[in-house]
Amino acid sequence: MLCALCVPASALRPVGRRAAILEGAVACGIAAAAPAHAAPTREKEYAQAAQLQATLATPPSDGSSRLCGSRLVGTYTDPNHKGCVRRVAQIAGTRFASVYGADEDGVPWVAKATVACAGYGGVDAEQLIVDFTPKGGPADVVAVAAYPSSGGATLAFPDGNVWTMVPCSNPNLKTQQQRAACEANARGS
Repeated sequence: MLCALCVPASALRPVGRRAAILEGAVACGIAAAAPAHAAPTREKEYAQAAQLQATLATPPSDGSSRLCGSRLVGTYTDPNHKGCVRRVAQIAGTRFASVYGADEDGVPWVAKATVACAGYGGVDAEQLIVDFTPKGGPADVVAVAAYPSSGGATLAFPDGNVWTMVPCSNPNLKTQQQRAACEANARGS
């Protein structure tokens, strides 16, 4: 959703440039409002945050960014919820994803997510930005992806929890050679 759609029509009124940027950022949930006397550098930060958010909301236009996140698709174990798996699915060719799961109560939930390519926010790794509010958790939780040499992926969350991909659960293993290599790694061969 574009930021302009977040602001109700009744809120549109003539305002100064600084106030418009700050109000727009707050209306879209990007940043908390700063005092009217905020330094010009804060204005620049708010504008940069709005630009980064708009970039994430826009599907990639070239093939180079279409592969971003494809390696983190799959099923994961969650050590904070023993026996409860999490499945990350990405809408092909976009930055949009979903996380499916259920906790110990067996009630299924789905969380919206966005894939951020390496370099986003100054982090040199792919990230999965998850909105856990449907299951009573926080919004915009950033999990940093890592790809160990043993194969698969891990997602490290800010609270220290690390999800580990179930071997060979990534549906993006298309070729027979990729599937064989995955199975060999899973067996420890």
